Amino acid sequence: MGLQDLEQRQLTRAELLVAKETAEAANRAKSEFLASLSHEIRTPMNGILGLTDVILDSELNADQRECLNLVKASAESLLVIVNDVLDLSKIEAGKLVLQMREFWLRDLLNRVIKRLAVSANEKHLDLICNIPPEIPEVVLGDSARLRQVLVNLVGNAVQFTNAGEVVLSVETSPDRAGTLHFSVRDTGSGIPAEMRGMIFDAFTQGNGSTTRKFRGTGLGLTIASRLVEMMGGRIWVESDGHAGSTFHFTARLETPVSV
Repeated sequence: MGLQDLEQRQLTRAELLVAKETAEAANRAKSEFLASLSHEIRTPMNGILGLTDVILDSELNADQRECLNLVKASAESLLVIVNDVLDLSKIEAGKLVLQMREFWLRDLLNRVIKRLAVSANEKHLDLICNIPPEIPEVVLGDSARLRQVLVNLVGNAVQFTNAGEVVLSVETSPDRAGTLHFSVRDTGSGIPAEMRGMIFDAFTQGNGSTTRKFRGTGLGLTIASRLVEMMGGRIWVESDGHAGSTFHFTARLETPVSV
């Protein structure tokens, strides 16, 4: 290799390094901007929801109450989207930190089931929670982020299951002490093979027809995947594409020494 070729290779390597650093800086700036923008949107949205509740508590005729309920439902839907954008932006910017505290695991799982029971009952689905006796009562972790992952997975299962059941289960991991294995099984239509490889990628719900036919595969599952990674675990899905799906994830939730 001649001196000129060596210099050209070094120059190319330097240019690639600069381009990589520029792209990473741009991505961080984008994430920080979205995080700031989402926060600024969320504040007035909470104000709209609060004032709507105040007006709903006053005397209204049937048409006025119906219109306000539609306003509230729309605002709540928009707030979910804003919160997802904020969470993803904070994760990508490295600003989301887990809050490690002791909490009662069974209570958290039961609250998840109760929160989604109304939606399941409306579709005549059995919503089941399996917690074997060997699961510890108290664990150490971020209860809010664990609940966020579980609500997303169980909520998706309820939304995309028209008959049968949705089962949330938890078990200890035999090969990793302090790690729990969660699963959410449904009897829905299943997920086709071509979707399983991208289901946890951000913004894959851009294909609207696929999303409407199967399950939401946008920010919710992406955030769940990132949160599971932060909790020292992994997430995956099993489905034959025809008769139901099972979402699995593991999370490091150790038993406190004081327990």
